[in-house]
Amino acid sequence: MNDAPKLDKLAYSLEEFAEAVSLSYAQILRHIANDELIAKYSGRKALILRAEGERFLRALPEARAPKVRS
Repeated sequence: MNDAPKLDKLAYSLEEFAEAVSLSYAQILRHIANDELIAKYSGRKALILRAEGERFLRALPEARAPKVRS
């Protein structure tokens, strides 16, 4: 049995990040293309750093309550 502590991920592949935040892979690519989400690259492998993912999520617009008709 491995008793070594599990390290939190420092970076996510685009697929992993999309799954973690419940967005599609295509949506993640659009956010990168629009400079809303910054990917780092190791060769051709795109990675989203944990801190960048958190910054991106905090920057998303807040949901507004639906208007109630009277």
